[in-house]
Amino acid sequence: MKSDDLSENPIDTIAFEWVARLDRAPLSSREDATLKAWLAQDIRHRGAFTRARTIWLSAGRVAAFQGTALPAEPPASAFLSRRAFGRFALAAGLAAAAVIPGKPAEASRIYQARSGLLHVQEPLCGDLILDQGTVLRIRRGPRAPYLDLLRGQAHLTARKAPVRLNMDGLSIDLPDGASLIAHACGAESDALVLAGHILTSCTGEKEQRVLHRHDWIRYEHNRISLTVLSDDDLERVTAWSRGLLEFQSVNVTDAIRQINRYNAQKIVLKNPACANRRISGIFSLSDPLIFARILSEIFGTRTLIAPTEISLL
Repeated sequence: MKSDDLSENPIDTIAFEWVARLDRAPLSSREDATLKAWLAQDIRHRGAFTRARTIWLSAGRVAAFQGTALPAEPPASAFLSRRAFGRFALAAGLAAAAVIPGKPAEASRIYQARSGLLHVQEPLCGDLILDQGTVLRIRRGPRAPYLDLLRGQAHLTARKAPVRLNMDGLSIDLPDGASLIAHACGAESDALVLAGHILTSCTGEKEQRVLHRHDWIRYEHNRISLTVLSDDDLERVTAWSRGLLEFQSVNVTDAIRQINRYNAQKIVLKNPACANRRISGIFSLSDPLIFARILSEIFGTRTLIAPTEISLL
C-alpha cells in the first residue's frame, strides 16, 4: 500500500478547475472570454487544458464545453494512457473539496486532498480520510452511494448505509460498519480490510470474494493477488491515516521523499555520506523540522533552516 508522488503544478491546477467548471454548465460570456484569454496566453496552458479534459473524460464525466472554442488536439502520443493517468498531478493545488451538482439525480461531489490529510464526514457514506493528492468522487446511487477513487489513497468507514467503492478493475461493497484502506493508481488498485467484511468484484471474474480484517487484495493489469497481513504490518500501512509515517530500515533518501510529500517546507539532503543510510521509527508526517533534527542527531549533520527548505549539511 503506497502513495505515489504528485508534482505541484499551478498550471495544471487552473486547467482542471476550468474543466470542472465547464462540466457543471455552459460558461457565461465573461467566463468564456477569460478562458480563451488564458488559453492564448501560453502554449503550456493549452496543453494542460487538454490533459485535464482527457483525464476528466477518462474518469467517466460527461463534459459540456458548450460555447467554448477548445484548443487544437495534440498528437495522439501526447494524450495520457491509463497508466500515465495514475502519475498525473490531478489534485495538486486544488481546493480541498469541490461540489459539482449536475442534475439532481446525478449529483456528485469530488473531494481532493490539497495539502496533508483531508478528513471528511460525508453524510452519504461515512467517515473518510484522504491521503495527500487523493481524488475521490461520490455519487448518489439507487441503493447505495457510489465512490470512485480516481487517484491516491483513502481510509473509508461505512456509516448508516452500505457503500460501493469503484477503482479501475476492482469494485468493493462495504456493509454498514466495515472499514478499509484503498489505493488506486491507474490500472493498479488494492484494498486492505480494517474492520468487518467486504465483498469484492474484479474485472474478468464472475463471482464475488468475501474478505475480512487483515485481508489485502491487489488488482494489477488483470492479475489478482491476496495476502493476509499481520497486526504489525496492519499498523504500519495504516499509520498515514493517523498522521504518522512508520519506517523500518528505510533508505534516508526515500524517507525524506515521503515526509516532503506532506509539507511545503522541504528537507534537502546535501550531505552525500548520508544518502544510503537507513532509518527506523515512527514520525509525524506534518513536522519536517523535528524529523530533520532527528536525522541530524543520528548522522551528525548540521541543519540550516529557511522558510521553504531545511538543509542537512
